[in-house]
Amino acid sequence: MSFGDYLKDAIDAARFPTPTHFARAVGMDPSVVLRWLSGEQRPTIRSIERIAPVLGRTINELVLAAYPDRLAGPPPRPVPAPHPLVRELDRMLADDSPIPAADRRALETVLDRMIDPYRQVLRRRRSA
Repeated sequence: MSFGDYLKDAIDAARFPTPTHFARAVGMDPSVVLRWLSGEQRPTIRSIERIAPVLGRTINELVLAAYPDRLAGPPPRPVPAPHPLVRELDRMLADDSPIPAADRRALETVLDRMIDPYRQVLRRRRSA
């Protein structure tokens, strides 16, 4: 799989309608992202550091996808798309959210209490 294909899948999985929307979300010129998608260019490490969190990928995954010829190791596994609520909650709880800080803290507290019983179940499942 080429980096362009990998990036296209990652952009789709992150639920961006187009590569241009993704480029704007990470503060890049859309032409740069289009050159990555076409295989004309590969991203710099600095660019990878910038786009990885937005795509929900690790820096290592993106480096392996962009530079497989320079690194030994298996290609990165595709990461399933996060649930749509994940992105929505991320925006709601972000520091720059329009929701008042007190309401964000209350929402965070309620959510934390609701998911707390499931944390132990998930920890057990991963270790199995």
